[in-house]
Amino acid sequence: MTTAVARPPRWHPVLVVLHWLTLALIVAQYSLARLMGDESRDLLGRFVLYQWHKSIGLTVALFVVMRLSLRLVIPDPEPLPASAWLRRAALAVHAGLYLCLLVLPATGLLMVAAAPIQIPTLYFGWFAIPHPIGPDKATYELMRSLHGLVFDSLVVLGLIHLGAALVHQFAWRDRLLRRMWFGRAGSGLP
Repeated sequence: MTTAVARPPRWHPVLVVLHWLTLALIVAQYSLARLMGDESRDLLGRFVLYQWHKSIGLTVALFVVMRLSLRLVIPDPEPLPASAWLRRAALAVHAGLYLCLLVLPATGLLMVAAAPIQIPTLYFGWFAIPHPIGPDKATYELMRSLHGLVFDSLVVLGLIHLGAALVHQFAWRDRLLRRMWFGRAGSGLP
């Protein structure tokens, strides 16, 4: 005899924290990437920006792995009523977001590892991350291109995700956002 696991009214608080921390780190990454492109900065300043960008990117990957691992053991909230195509679309967008958040750090790490100029990756200055491959111009160019393409995909999927959340919150008023916010399921957001 199997027993059904009761589904909670909202996402587990650890998943909520990881969700919003991941968003904050993505915003920080975008800001750092903009600053890194400023070639008028001194070399040491750019080095520090790159190290922060790489460290935050690896942290995002760690958070995503943690989220996916936790989702294997923590029950999801009961799905809201929706048509089959809408559920499939939501699943596709979420899968795409997770994929982008894993591929971005991977292409970033491979890009710096394959770069003609070998600069170590220092995780927040605490320790060096070994480079999995050596210098290779073709691999560097491919990873650089893929890194940009995956970032663009992340932005598009992120905007779709945000748009859907806003529709749920303000048009359908189904309280979806409450489930991915802090506090009790019945408090906080309208």
